[in-house]
Amino acid sequence: MADQLVRLVDQSTLAPEVPLAIAVCDGAGHVEEVARGRWPDGKLVRPSDWFYAASLAKQVTGVAAAVLVREGRLDAALPITHYLPGLPEWADDITASHLAHHTSGLPAAGDVETAENDWTDAFVRTVLQRLPDLISTPGTAHLYSNLGYVLLAQVVAKAAGCAFPHFAATRLFEPLGLRDMEFVASDIDNFAQAALMGPSRPLTVGDGGLWATAGAFSRWLHHQNKDTLGIADLVTAPGELISGEMVGYGWGLGLRQHNGHPLFIHGGGWFGCTAKAVRCPSMGIAIVAMSAGASQQDLNALVEAALNR
Repeated sequence: MADQLVRLVDQSTLAPEVPLAIAVCDGAGHVEEVARGRWPDGKLVRPSDWFYAASLAKQVTGVAAAVLVREGRLDAALPITHYLPGLPEWADDITASHLAHHTSGLPAAGDVETAENDWTDAFVRTVLQRLPDLISTPGTAHLYSNLGYVLLAQVVAKAAGCAFPHFAATRLFEPLGLRDMEFVASDIDNFAQAALMGPSRPLTVGDGGLWATAGAFSRWLHHQNKDTLGIADLVTAPGELISGEMVGYGWGLGLRQHNGHPLFIHGGGWFGCTAKAVRCPSMGIAIVAMSAGASQQDLNALVEAALNR
């Protein structure tokens, strides 16, 4: 099976020199990994190398929030100002559930990002304080917003009584035996990929901020397939607008179908970074691919080929 994964990578449209790692975890928890390419310093990419997971982090944030909901420490139906006082008046109408489903009415991150600033929690706070109003009334439209997941991570931190990276490490990663995953919000220069990520760096947590090996993230997906944390029903439930229209997005998960089976997906990207993850609990499939330079289209095609092999 490992040889088959190598053949899929070799037959893909990804350039051989581009840093890439792909991992597939089967229903029994067995992981196959392939790494290829070279880093800017000339070193070969290894399966043990960490990649930036970009928006794949959102499903971790969704799980963190769901764990607190399950424990009765977070009420997803309360206004987020219950947990985060001091936000502008428009935040009184937003709940954690709105944030999780991207139905909060907050603008897309691309509308507020600048090439001159790192994307940090402090920068996001400034953007939010200056935001005069929402794009739409909460619960009336589905609009993907990184701002919402930065806020959701802050709600989790407040409800948990500790910093979000600490909660993720001690309540999610360590209990699941995932040592090669971590939220990093400051010094990313230790990672080889950082040299390829441009002058504006992604340093928020919640919408992104997650670094991991492909193997570790595939095992994360496997644990979600097995519902090890007991929150699957919550994070995989679609959103519902006030109109009654259903939203094909859970808590950090795109909700799809594959050959009649529920399929949970997400992609992610930043300058010099692409990532894609899919998992199917009923088929026992968990796949993640991470790259430093591949196009999202090429990476998606590789993951789809691995899914259909």
